[in-house]
Amino acid sequence: MIGFLSGSVIKIRGKKIILDVNGVGYEISVNQKLLAKIQPNDALKFWIHTHQTSDSISLFGFAEEKDLRFFELLNSVNGVGPKSALEILEKPADALEKIIVSGDARKLAETRGIGKKTAARIILELRSKIAGGDPEIPETAEIDSEILEAAAQLGYPKKVAEKILAKLPREITETEEVVRWFLQNV
Repeated sequence: MIGFLSGSVIKIRGKKIILDVNGVGYEISVNQKLLAKIQPNDALKFWIHTHQTSDSISLFGFAEEKDLRFFELLNSVNGVGPKSALEILEKPADALEKIIVSGDARKLAETRGIGKKTAARIILELRSKIAGGDPEIPETAEIDSEILEAAAQLGYPKKVAEKILAKLPREITETEEVVRWFLQNV
């Protein structure tokens, strides 16, 4: 695994740069925000995420280690690949943290390639990790298995769905209303 590279930029190609590190050219994908600051021959240092599939190895570069860590968090969400995570990081990591903790799926869905369901999933899966802490589900929470199954069909982990549904107001009892409330509060 490559975790860090330091060298000079020899070429910019689309959203990728070629970084010369002691005579070896590494192709590194970066976001547009970082790319706007880069010029050929710049001496730069990058925190690297190495992404390997069955047919390729890709490098994703970040100027700050915090951006790399946030990228890895985003990439851990089901349905968010490295290219989508890189696109999301066009916004500063601090701003993204606030968006996720506040549950603002609309703001997150403004990102090109990120729909409402994916934005909701990102918030659902990362809110507790970012906010710090993993609140327990109340012992008294009785959650209908049909609702949990519907949440699973939408791609939400059972544990996360249980935490959200544990906060369900008692006056909401109909299955359709519960699912609607769940999706609004993810």
